[in-house]
Amino acid sequence: MAPLMTYIFSQEQHGHLTPYFAALHASCITQDRMIGPFLPPLTNEKLLPWWKERIAEANHGTRVIVLLLPEMAPGAKPMGTDLRGLAMLKLSEAETGSFRGHIDSVLVNQKFRRQGGAKLLVDALEYEAAKRGRTLLLADTETGSVAEAAFKRFGYTEVGKIPQFSRVLPNGTRGETFFYKNLLPKVA
Repeated sequence: MAPLMTYIFSQEQHGHLTPYFAALHASCITQDRMIGPFLPPLTNEKLLPWWKERIAEANHGTRVIVLLLPEMAPGAKPMGTDLRGLAMLKLSEAETGSFRGHIDSVLVNQKFRRQGGAKLLVDALEYEAAKRGRTLLLADTETGSVAEAAFKRFGYTEVGKIPQFSRVLPNGTRGETFFYKNLLPKVA
């Protein structure tokens, strides 16, 4: 099996994967019960326009999308079944926040978890953030989730928790935990 690599989304190389982004997102929501922007039932009519908006933001330079794929020859286009995961960084558009970014998704296919994929994705986002002058990263996860523990392992500092933050089906709510990480070296 080819080693996993991260790739920055490019419309030319990866635009054809959009339905697979939506499918991965849907599986994380329905199978993992991840809190996302949607409640089930999920349809392509809901997910595809949302993903097209995220891709438009990436094309505009206000979002970074990193893909987790098997290592490929330069210029090779991946197939949809090659998608192992993805992560997104929203770049603050505020003049007062031009040094910030928000990690708003880290999604890994269930078949490829516990192989370091989430860490590869977050490391790639941090690298891309620093390249763009974004030295303060924010993230939030469902309280008590695997993602919450992962961000702690990745060196993010917990700011706090908000109970009953997101709606879940059938009639419940779940809490959210907020994190930050300063990418600047600490000065003694």
